[in-house]
Amino acid sequence: MKTPSFIELKSLVEYLSEELAGAQLQEVIATEEGLVLTFYRFTKTPRTAYLVFDLDKPFPFIGLFTQNPWAALKKTKPVGLFLNANAKNSFLNSIELVESLGRVLRMSLGKGAELCKVEVRLIPKQPNFIVSKAKKTISWYPVQELAENDPTYLTKADEEMRSIPYLMNQWAERRSATGKQKSMGAASSLSPFEKWKKNRERDIEKKTKALDGIQLQVEKFQQEPWAEVGEFLKNEGLKNVKPEWTPYINFTKTVSQNMQNCFDKAKTAKTKILGARKRAEFIKEELRALEDLSDARFQSFLLKQNNVKNKIPVRKIEGRFRKQTSESGIVAYMGKSAADNIDLLRKSKAWDLWLHLKDYPSAHAIIFRQKDQSVSDKEISNFAAWLVKEGLGDKKSQMGGKFAVVIVECRHVKPLKGDKLGRVTYHNAREILIAI
Repeated sequence: MKTPSFIELKSLVEYLSEELAGAQLQEVIATEEGLVLTFYRFTKTPRTAYLVFDLDKPFPFIGLFTQNPWAALKKTKPVGLFLNANAKNSFLNSIELVESLGRVLRMSLGKGAELCKVEVRLIPKQPNFIVSKAKKTISWYPVQELAENDPTYLTKADEEMRSIPYLMNQWAERRSATGKQKSMGAASSLSPFEKWKKNRERDIEKKTKALDGIQLQVEKFQQEPWAEVGEFLKNEGLKNVKPEWTPYINFTKTVSQNMQNCFDKAKTAKTKILGARKRAEFIKEELRALEDLSDARFQSFLLKQNNVKNKIPVRKIEGRFRKQTSESGIVAYMGKSAADNIDLLRKSKAWDLWLHLKDYPSAHAIIFRQKDQSVSDKEISNFAAWLVKEGLGDKKSQMGGKFAVVIVECRHVKPLKGDKLGRVTYHNAREILIAI
């Protein structure tokens, strides 16, 4: 893929300026190839957007995505650490192209003494990402001086221009062919039907092996002569015992004890044979269902999966908690005291979402959900606004203002041992601003 030309980059920057106007920088992720800036947008949907800076020397690129294309490639880089420390939670002021320098754009985050400036150079063979705050500056590559471009190049009108969606797709296809993303791309190249068929064929293989194992188990139980040895001992005693039966007899015990043991073992073997045959019939029924690879069966599977995905969790939470329900039926609870907060946290699952006011004492709110159930940005914002109003009380909430709310999966929240005020520690948090 060819790096965006000046005209294409100008169009891209205008698009990014519109899409990220007033957005808040929530996280900076560094990789071997570049950076991903996670922004929270207050006026656009989806709320979370990922601004990618690919600093590959031959083909530098910038793009905006609704999912992080480099989520599995995180690395520790000085520029990433500096930007996280100096610009995280800041708002984007501007992003603009420096036309006199060609394919160079500048961004500013924060304001006043907290202002952080970013210069991004998307020039083939000499890309760079330069961050400065106050008197400190750090860059991805060593900084080189840039000369002003020829104005005739900047105003070139006959150059072929690719669309923004085309540029994004082309970049994603090129990058998915490298490293870990290559294997991810290969897996995702299968159609939903092919994935479903492959999973069923794998299940058929497993159940066929299980059926063979059960058959061997039944044959083993049938071959053991416990009943025959017991009948022999009943009629003949321990005299003239066949040599092959000696493993079934304990010669330190009496004839009656051995006889009783043989009959018990024979009875147990019959019970196990019956149980194994029932299991075998059950597996055969499952195999008959799995062998149906028709389109009708696939459509039935999709319908079932959709019903499970959209099913509202039914979890009864006992206690004197405040409760809020979203339009889709998702429920959040809030404690009324420190003891309530800890009790509520203990009743949560690892994947539930814990909410708390940042830098303010407040109640704990927890959004209860299924393990694979997503909660929309709108629902989270509504629950966060409920927490702010309830947590601050009527007087403070009526004063207005913006309040940061911390959102963390409950697996990352730990109560302080022995603390009676309900305080906790947490990590892997994200934040949203709520205006009252």
